Amino acid sequence: MAGLPLKKPEYEFTYGDYYKWNDDKRWELIDGVAYDMTPAPLRIHQKVHMNLINEFFTYLKDKECEVYGAPFDVRLPEGDEADDDVPTVVQPDILVVCDKSKLDRRGMRGAPDLAVEILSEHTLKKDMTVKLDLYERHHVKEYWIVNPDGKNIMVFKLDGRSKKYKKPETYFPGDELKVGIFKNLTIQLDDVFKE
Repeated sequence: MAGLPLKKPEYEFTYGDYYKWNDDKRWELIDGVAYDMTPAPLRIHQKVHMNLINEFFTYLKDKECEVYGAPFDVRLPEGDEADDDVPTVVQPDILVVCDKSKLDRRGMRGAPDLAVEILSEHTLKKDMTVKLDLYERHHVKEYWIVNPDGKNIMVFKLDGRSKKYKKPETYFPGDELKVGIFKNLTIQLDDVFKE
């Protein structure tokens, strides 16, 4: 398993720092720690990304919720701190947001309803550990980890009572994935992983 992506050597960054960086790299901040998002993902990552975005975009046409794809800044405050003091800003590969009051010119502030991370060699460990914990802590209702090489999707759904993720459900080609945050959206895994 690949290690965590390269980190900036300094520690305790905020969105105010992040927003000023101009080094032609993509970064994420998680609890003040900066993670390098480069290099660009492989072609299969992008193909799966576009297939999933298309599924959500088609379904959400003329509905209240919206879908966005990376790069798109999601600021996750710990409380009511000012934007410049927010210690976490991530760029999920795909996100769905239904509360439009969270959207602003720079992206969004607050947890999306659904976040999707598509695994790559560079982000594998972070997506499966650090981001899983982060999204659970910020009460993202549904978190998908998509494995383009293994052709499967692990779906974590937030338990309304405990505010913890339930045991993940795993879907493979031939399966239908019922999107938990919507009443009538089902995605065919064959469509997600088609070449």
